[in-house]
Amino acid sequence: MKNLKYKINFKELKNITIITLFIFIVEILFKILGKTFSFDYTILRIFISSLIIGMFVSIILNFIKYNWLNRTIIILLSLVISIYGMLQLGFRNFIGNYVSVNTSNQLGKVTDYINDFFMSFDPKFYLILIPFVLLVLYFIFIDKKIHVNDYVFSIPRFSINIALLVTLSFVYYSTLVLGFMQNKYQSISNRELFNNPSVQSIAINQFGVSTFGILDIKNYILKPDLDIDIDYEPDEPVDVVGKVEREIDDTKWLEVIDTETNKSYNKLNNYFISRNITPTNDYTGLFEGKNLILIMMESVNNIAVTNEEYFPTLYKLYNEGWTWTNNYSPRSSCATGNNEFSALTSVFAINNMCSSNVYKNNTYFESLFNVFNNKGYTSLAFHDYTDYYYDRHTSHPNLGSIYYGVQELGIDYSNEYKEWPSDVDFIEKAYDIFSKEDNFSVLLTTVTTHQPYYTSSTYGDMYLDEFDDLDVHLYLKRYMSKMKVLDQALELLLKKLEEDNLLDDTVIVMFGDHYPYGLANNVLQPMFDYNISLNSEVDRTPFIIYNSNLEPKKFDEYTTYINILPTLANLFNLDYDPRLYFGEDLFDENYSNIAIFADGSWQSPYAFYNSNKLKLSYINDDYKYTDEEVRKINDLISNKINISNTAIRLNYFKYLNDKLNET
Repeated sequence: MKNLKYKINFKELKNITIITLFIFIVEILFKILGKTFSFDYTILRIFISSLIIGMFVSIILNFIKYNWLNRTIIILLSLVISIYGMLQLGFRNFIGNYVSVNTSNQLGKVTDYINDFFMSFDPKFYLILIPFVLLVLYFIFIDKKIHVNDYVFSIPRFSINIALLVTLSFVYYSTLVLGFMQNKYQSISNRELFNNPSVQSIAINQFGVSTFGILDIKNYILKPDLDIDIDYEPDEPVDVVGKVEREIDDTKWLEVIDTETNKSYNKLNNYFISRNITPTNDYTGLFEGKNLILIMMESVNNIAVTNEEYFPTLYKLYNEGWTWTNNYSPRSSCATGNNEFSALTSVFAINNMCSSNVYKNNTYFESLFNVFNNKGYTSLAFHDYTDYYYDRHTSHPNLGSIYYGVQELGIDYSNEYKEWPSDVDFIEKAYDIFSKEDNFSVLLTTVTTHQPYYTSSTYGDMYLDEFDDLDVHLYLKRYMSKMKVLDQALELLLKKLEEDNLLDDTVIVMFGDHYPYGLANNVLQPMFDYNISLNSEVDRTPFIIYNSNLEPKKFDEYTTYINILPTLANLFNLDYDPRLYFGEDLFDENYSNIAIFADGSWQSPYAFYNSNKLKLSYINDDYKYTDEEVRKINDLISNKINISNTAIRLNYFKYLNDKLNET
């Protein structure tokens, strides 16, 4: 019976203990440094996952007989975990979001950001390396001095190891499904999140950064299941008394539903057709027949519109047009590309990947370009840089525009990261093209204000002397110097429109793609009279609708770029189906008045819900939500994001358009 003898291998127990404690301590440090630590059940779940990883690695190490190689593997694994956690903290600090391997197609393109990344890096993040340093010191000075004997009893060791792993895995699975292990506000279940960690912040908070890394790689390799459950209830009817209902004939769509055999497509069909058709309102058709210039301003925040001395044109547009004072530009892992996509489609981009690149071949018949095309406009899109980051030469024509990049415009540009082209040259060249059209809808995506701000550059240094009176950091002055170029470009645009008698007949709509990430909050703060570190206030950006004949107005509704398309479609009285948009018309009487962020967080006039911390913070005492109300809002947002993501992956809008146009 010698083969049944089981030795408690104290070397194995030591490895399990070392690896488990190391991972768990790193996880706790990660939460503390990321300001997400709280005493709750996630700590227990993370400890169990640390123990499972510790046991799994230790079992593998048992097959390696060389002690030095065992120690080397443990040290290398610990180093990888430490660096990964440190980088995730850095990325969260730098771009406001954790990163995913699903954005790996961008990694080779952002090497230029490395200097900016480390310049913005909070030194306290290096503290996460302390457990690794202590581990190395342990192996150098202590490990070899510890001598242990094995204890023998009659059970096969391999069976014990497997049984323990299975038991621990079952316990861990229980933490995913037991009700008390789920936060009361959490809309996506831990089990669903474990299967598809598409929202990085929630997944890392619930499972820890190490487990998220494993799940993220698994998800990237295996790809998520597209046939997901869509849990929704039809919209409650809204009061349209005194308003005109939009007449949309659903006969063909109902026939598609009756004959469709693909369950995933029909789930989407039934979801969209069950939504409310928003009625007309007092603003419907106000801009009918006018031209549209939509400008996505690179890295522009409210500094641009509150300083008349430095940025007179931006200040003029903001104060003489319609402005939304509570507008936000939420960030995802791929902020510029995803936010541009969402503004043009009113569909939530997939948070953990560059939807505009990965799904660049998708088509959207309900996009901003296409609904204007259907009204007889010529839709054009312009950008003063190459396709190095985003393949707009493919994605924009698929969205319905004629696209001009920096080469087609004949603008001088440099491949050097810090030297971006001039937005003044951009407006000059683009205007000569689109102004020749009888009716145009135009997208202008600017670039001069792009980081870096930590290094000297042509436009970053061009107007530094104009900010000598400001007691702010040099990095901020470089950003403002670049923004001065944008301000001049907008001045040129207004001048040209006026000279050609087009100003009165043109509506200019402006929004920022994201705040100037790369500049730390403490660098930006001196230019603000509110705390930009509170909630998501750093993401507050301008949203402007300007026409020379408009009476200036300021609106206080909470909004993001997701609402631009349905709002413009109503203002221009276009032929569109509001059910296909995840945004809302800002002038609709039943507007929800909530700004939705990429990770499922939200801001209302009363409170900010942080999906990362699963916490509701009130901003005033005017109204208090019940737990049921918070869960209802979270469920609604989760469904919108979930269904948006599924529609993108399935290229649903192409499918629907093809089906509706079948003869």
